Amino acid sequence: MPAEERISRERLTEPPGEIYTSTILEPSFRFMLAEYFEPLLRTNRAWAVMLGDTGIVPADRVRALLAALSRMSEEGAEAFAEFNPAYEYFYSHLEHRLAEYAGADAAGEINLGRTRPEPLTRLALRERILRLTEELGALVDVLLDIAEREAGTVMPQWTHMQPAQPSTFGHYLLGIIAALGRDAERIGAAYRTTNACTLGCGALAGTSYPVDRDVVAELLGFDEVRENTIDCVASGDYGLETSAAVANLGITLSRLCEDLYIWHTDEFGFVEIGDSFAGSSSMMPQKKNAYPFEYIRARGARAVGEMTAAFGALHNTNFGDIKDVEEEMVPPIFRACDELATSLRLLRGTLGTLTVHRERCEARAAAGFATATELAAVLHRNTDLDYRSAHRVVGHLVLVATNRGVEPSDVDSALLDEAARETLGRDTGLSDEQVRGALDPRGFVAAHDVPGGPAAEPVRRALDTARAGAADRRAWLDGARERLAVADKRLSERVAGYLG
Repeated sequence: MPAEERISRERLTEPPGEIYTSTILEPSFRFMLAEYFEPLLRTNRAWAVMLGDTGIVPADRVRALLAALSRMSEEGAEAFAEFNPAYEYFYSHLEHRLAEYAGADAAGEINLGRTRPEPLTRLALRERILRLTEELGALVDVLLDIAEREAGTVMPQWTHMQPAQPSTFGHYLLGIIAALGRDAERIGAAYRTTNACTLGCGALAGTSYPVDRDVVAELLGFDEVRENTIDCVASGDYGLETSAAVANLGITLSRLCEDLYIWHTDEFGFVEIGDSFAGSSSMMPQKKNAYPFEYIRARGARAVGEMTAAFGALHNTNFGDIKDVEEEMVPPIFRACDELATSLRLLRGTLGTLTVHRERCEARAAAGFATATELAAVLHRNTDLDYRSAHRVVGHLVLVATNRGVEPSDVDSALLDEAARETLGRDTGLSDEQVRGALDPRGFVAAHDVPGGPAAEPVRRALDTARAGAADRRAWLDGARERLAVADKRLSERVAGYLG
């Protein structure tokens, strides 16, 4: 029987219509050719080997299939770019060529006992997850180097965008690194959910043939077999989990970029990126624009939108094999992964050129009474005042000093006592040295020597912990890539064994 008749629409009486073809079939074909060409060939190899090992398909047909698949791989996806609506699906296009090369009888065995789409999305997605993990690790390495370099750079921090307390630039970045570490954990969890083999699930009930699902999972580098066959064709949670992890990462990056974007302004002047990453203006000759931060913020927003699209595609769908799961959920997830990987690379390059203007940071930390909490603490520790009363005195002190235009560095014990008398009817008894020491931003940072705080020792410990975490994630990534490489080698060896 000619191959054209074996790949046809026997149940249907008409060929695909023009509108259906142009809006669904051909776009789907183009997407899958770009994303699934090698994954499908690899899956077909593993499936053919298993069919031969179990005796389901004669060895001569397996050899013909494997030889044809090798030829198709050598030709590359470009050789299959012509879309023919008569073959309808991407898989059918490749099966048609397989029939030309291996013979129709051999090609007719390749989809025995399996549903064609699985597990191609998982194969393509896991590569994206590993790339994200690699790019995220490279960014964290840059951030760790900057955090160590700027561990002693005193700067203000804000709550509700008002001066709050001093910290250091390194301490701030360690907070970002901690958040990125959790993002990495979520992405790693998504990989574990994704890297489960669904091959051999049939349309939903498996197959009556004695297939060995464990063998194909091993040959394709999957960590486990997704057991329930309905779950195999119906579940999309691995994609949703990935999209949510990517969106969360996009939000972390956007928040970092928003801070750096503000600090890059002339009004703040805390940081400056290198000219090779900055943009100019076609009209205003004085401009040096920190464009990368704008791009990354926007792409973080797009990641949230892509996540929403993926979740929306599955919302209120039945739990079965449907195009919503098989196709519609996938493109936004792939786009989000690709864009965030690019954003990570862009941010890594940008931050590699970052200059921190330390004197300006420290000068701003000394303004705005950001050290007021430490003055209240000193007042509490050195008098019989309860903390709330000390807080009231310092609050009134700030009011008086602000109204009179007195800078924090010029506040002395006399002004503090004046505020105390107006608030509590008594002096505090603190000395000028105690007052000025409490209001000094470097003294403030040094005094906050608690786990996770900005003082030198906790920052050093946090850096050590963060570097160890980064090393663990690199080891996990190397292990994951090594397992995939071993599986590829094993599959190649098994194919070579059949081909002789």
